[in-house]
Amino acid sequence: YVAFGAFYASTVKPDAAVATLDLLRKARAELGVPMVAIGGISAENGGELVQAGADALAVISAVFDAADMQLAANKLAKLFR
Repeated sequence: YVAFGAFYASTVKPDAAVATLDLLRKARAELGVPMVAIGGISAENGGELVQAGADALAVISAVFDAADMQLAANKLAKLFR
């Protein structure tokens, strides 16, 4: 797999370079491996990454900072259905 980002501002790695949806689409078209998007991802913005070709979303804060981690994880999982 290829993991890249950050796609959105992240408190975990605030100085990470920002990747674009166009980069994800291009990688999806040219590489024959699973794509993992990272950086500032939440249930609210992750859908556009899945639509652009992400096979997986690497998240930290969206789950571990949530009041209900199970609910937060379930919302993210639903992005792939």
